[in-house]
Amino acid sequence: MAAPPDTPSPALGNLDAYLGYHLRRAHNRSLKRIDQALAKLQLTTAMYGVLELLSCNAELSQGRLAKAVGLTNPSMVPLVDKLAERGLVERCRHEHDRRSVHLKLTPEGRRFWTRAARVVREHENHLRSGLSDSDVAELIRLLGKVGE
Repeated sequence: MAAPPDTPSPALGNLDAYLGYHLRRAHNRSLKRIDQALAKLQLTTAMYGVLELLSCNAELSQGRLAKAVGLTNPSMVPLVDKLAERGLVERCRHEHDRRSVHLKLTPEGRRFWTRAARVVREHENHLRSGLSDSDVAELIRLLGKVGE
């Protein structure tokens, strides 16, 4: 339940000076909007990340893909299962190492990724709307330094 419009915001104490607090709030606002947009395509942000990475790499091992999208290997299995069931990705094994599973986009996956990428670009445009190109570049640079 939302507070009435005339209710003042609570005092934040030290939270207002914490970088993590502001990162979390920005992250939550951003995720809420993109999650709603991607849900219309029956995708999560992690699923989109997999499609995006596979769109610019001929194939990737499941382990490298998990690391690149910030997931664990065990959490990748059900995610890839869902994408494979939809015919968007396929698993490949190499003759020289049958234990290693590699993933690649199917032709349908590439078409679907194109659609999903439009949704994500619209979201990105919304996020960037109050920022200049140099602001965006500086923000990305600074975020890259957080927690180094």
